[in-house]
Amino acid sequence: ILSLSNIPLRTKERSETDPLTFCGGPAVFNPEPLVYFMDFFVFGDGEDIVVEIAEVLRQHSKRADRLLALSKIEGIYVPALYPTQLMPNGEIHPSKEVPKIRKRIARDLNTSTFPVNYIVPFTKQVHDRVSLEVLRGCTQGCRFCQAGMTTRPVRERTIENIETLMERTLDATGYEEVSLVSLSTCDYSQVRNMVQRVVSKATPNRVSVTLPSLRLDSFSVELADMVAGIRRSGLTFAPEAASPRLRSVINKWIPDEELLNMSAQAYKLGWDHVKLYFMIGLPTERDDDVDAIADLTIRTLQEGRKHNPKAKVNTGVSTFVPKPFTPFQWAPQILPEETIRRQAILSAKFHKIPAIKFGRHEPEETFLEGLVSRADRRAGDLLEKAFLLGCRFDAWDEHRNMELWYKAIEECDFDVEFQFRERHLDEPLPWDHIDILIDKKWFQDDWNRAVALKHAQDCRHSKCHRCGVIDHERALCAHMLRNSIEGRKIERNFERVSNPYLIESPAPGEPPKRIDEKQSVQRLVFRIGITGEPRFLGHLESLNAWVRTIRRAKLPIAYSKGFHPHPKLAFESARPVGEQSLACYMDIQLTERVPLSKALESLQRAAAPGFRILGVQEVSLRSPALMGTVAGMDYLFYLRIDPTVLSEKVKSLMEMDIIEITRLKKRKKRRRGSRNNLRTFNARPHFSSMRVGVPPHWEEQEGWASLQVSIDRIDERGVRTFELLKLLGIPQKDAVSIRLATRFQHPELQGQAVVNTTEMVTIL
Repeated sequence: ILSLSNIPLRTKERSETDPLTFCGGPAVFNPEPLVYFMDFFVFGDGEDIVVEIAEVLRQHSKRADRLLALSKIEGIYVPALYPTQLMPNGEIHPSKEVPKIRKRIARDLNTSTFPVNYIVPFTKQVHDRVSLEVLRGCTQGCRFCQAGMTTRPVRERTIENIETLMERTLDATGYEEVSLVSLSTCDYSQVRNMVQRVVSKATPNRVSVTLPSLRLDSFSVELADMVAGIRRSGLTFAPEAASPRLRSVINKWIPDEELLNMSAQAYKLGWDHVKLYFMIGLPTERDDDVDAIADLTIRTLQEGRKHNPKAKVNTGVSTFVPKPFTPFQWAPQILPEETIRRQAILSAKFHKIPAIKFGRHEPEETFLEGLVSRADRRAGDLLEKAFLLGCRFDAWDEHRNMELWYKAIEECDFDVEFQFRERHLDEPLPWDHIDILIDKKWFQDDWNRAVALKHAQDCRHSKCHRCGVIDHERALCAHMLRNSIEGRKIERNFERVSNPYLIESPAPGEPPKRIDEKQSVQRLVFRIGITGEPRFLGHLESLNAWVRTIRRAKLPIAYSKGFHPHPKLAFESARPVGEQSLACYMDIQLTERVPLSKALESLQRAAAPGFRILGVQEVSLRSPALMGTVAGMDYLFYLRIDPTVLSEKVKSLMEMDIIEITRLKKRKKRRRGSRNNLRTFNARPHFSSMRVGVPPHWEEQEGWASLQVSIDRIDERGVRTFELLKLLGIPQKDAVSIRLATRFQHPELQGQAVVNTTEMVTIL
C-alpha cells in the first residue's frame, strides 16, 4: 500500500508533505517489526481514540507537532520519539526510558459508535454479512489465545442495543445474514434470551442468524439449534487439543465423553457434518497427542453414524504460533519440517476414510507468521527486503514464493532458530513497554501452571485469579461479575418460545419441514438501467446487488419453495459485462400489494449509484416470463473509428446474404477440441437496421463515430454485441455500448421499451 501510494517505506525518509501512517488491532500488540514503516501505533479499543486522533490532526499541521501531540494520548506509541537499546542477544528493544503505553478501553459498548451504514461491496466477500459484536473480551483463559488476554475485561451490549443496531444495519445494507460476533458468544450473560429475541426479529425478514464462536458443551448445540432454521449443513467446535493431558496444558478442559455426546446431539438434530479444529505443535505435545487427534475424530464419526447415516467430520489442523501477551509467549515453535512430519501422522490415519475431510495449514505460511510474531525490530529489515525482492500476498498459496523469502533471510542474516526458540521467563521481551493491564508475573505463573497441568476456571464463574485487570479497572470488573450473576439467574428461568417462523429440528436423514411461503399477489416489471462503474459487474453480482436494493426498499418480495428458497426475481436477459443499459427489465413478485408510485420511489431511494430505476408496470401473475418474449434490442455504439470507414464496413455487412457466426454448444458435457462442440448459424436476419452517425455533443472529438443497431431475436436467439464488433473488425476496447431499448412480444409490455433522448444523453 505504501509503495503504490508513492509514500517512502521508512518513516525517516518521509517529508513534511507525506501523510502519517499508523495501525492498530491485535496483530500489532508487538509493534516492533513494523516501527520502521509506521509513524505511530494504537493499542486497545478504537471507538474513542480515533476521535482524539482526528482532533490532533485538525489542530496541528506540521508533522513533528502532530506526532508529539499524538504521543500524549493514552494508548498511542510513537517509536521515533524514544531511544532504543541493544540487548546482549543482539535484539533491538525500546529503551527502558520508554513509558508504559497503556491500552485503551471502551467502557460502555452501548454508547460507543457502531458503523450501521456499512459499505456494501457488489462483489461477494468472505464475510458477506452484518457482523454485530455482542460482547468484547473473554475470561475463559485459553493459554494460547492472545485476543482473550488483550481484550479483558468483558463488556456486553444490552439486548435492546443489539436489536436496535441489527435493525438499523439491515435497513441500511440489505444484507441477508447477521453474525453475532464475539470471542465466545455463548458467554453472553443472557445468551438464550438474546439469541431468541434476535432470531424472532430476523427470521420474518428472511435474515439468517449465525453464531461463529461456540463453546465446547451441549449448551452450544442448543443455541445452534435455535438459529439453524431448515438448512443444517455443519456445526463447528474447536477442542484445539485431543488428549486430556494437553487440554489441561492449554486450559481448555473438556472430557472426550462430553465432546462425543455433544457431537451425537448435533447429528440427532439433523446436522450432516461436524467440523473440529485442532492445533499441532502446542507446548509439551508428544506423538501420542497427535495420534489422539485422529482417534477422537474417528470416534466422533462413529458416534455420528449411529444417528445420521450421512454423518461426516471435517477436521482442520493448524500449527501453533506463540503470541505476545499469552502464557505461551515463552514457548518454542516447531519448524516446517516437524510440522510436515506431524501432519503426515494424521494423513496416514485419515486417507482411507472418505467421510473424514482432513484440512491443514501450509507449514510455510505458519513459518512466516512465526518469523515476526515475537520478533524485535530486526524483523522490519527482513519484511522490507522480502517485499523489495517481490514477495506479495504470502497468505495465498499460489503467490507465496519461499525462495524469495529464504533469499531475504540470507541477505539480512536473520536467525530463524533464534526466533523459534524457547524464551527464558526472565528475559526482556520486545513488547514489554506495552501495558495490557495484565501483569507479566501473572503470565509467568500461568505458564508454570500449564506445565503442572493445572486448570483454571473462568473467573466469572469462580474466584478472581488476580490477573491484574481488576487493579486498574475495578468498576468494569465488578460490573462484569454483576452481569454474569444476574444473567445466570435469568437464564435459569428461561423458557424457549416456539418461533412460528422457524422449523422444528428435522430427523436425521429426513427432509426438513418447510415453511409455508406466502403466495404472490402482485407482479411488477421495472425498467432498470446500469451505468458507470457497475457496468463491469457480472450477471450474478448485479442480481445480488438488486436483491439487496429490494431489501433496503422493504418491498415484500415473494420467495420460492424448496430446501433453499430464492426471491422470485428474474431478468429479460443476462447483461454482458461492460455494457451500459437504459432498457433492462426486472420482474419481481410481491406478497403484498404496493402502489406503483410507492414501489418506484422506494426502489429509487434504495439504489446505489449507477443502478437506475426508470419505470414500473404491473402485469398479471400468469403472464409469460420476460426472457421468452424478447423480440429484439436496440443499441447505440460509440466507436473509435472514422465515420467514413465505419459506413463502408456497415454497408458491406448489410449487403451480405449470409453472415456466419460460430458458437460453442450449450451442453453439460463437451469433448475438448471436438468440432461437434461448435454450431454455426446465419446472423444476417437478426440485423434489421444499422445507422452510422456522429456522437451527440462529440462533434469536437475526431476519430469517433456512432452506430445505432437494431438486433432482432429469432427462435430465442440473438446476436451478442461483441460478435457484432468482431464482424466489423473493431476491438472491444475501442467501443462503448449502450442498450437503448428492449422490444417484447409480451402482450402487456409491447411499446413500453423506448428510451427517450434525454436519458440517452444523461448517460454520457
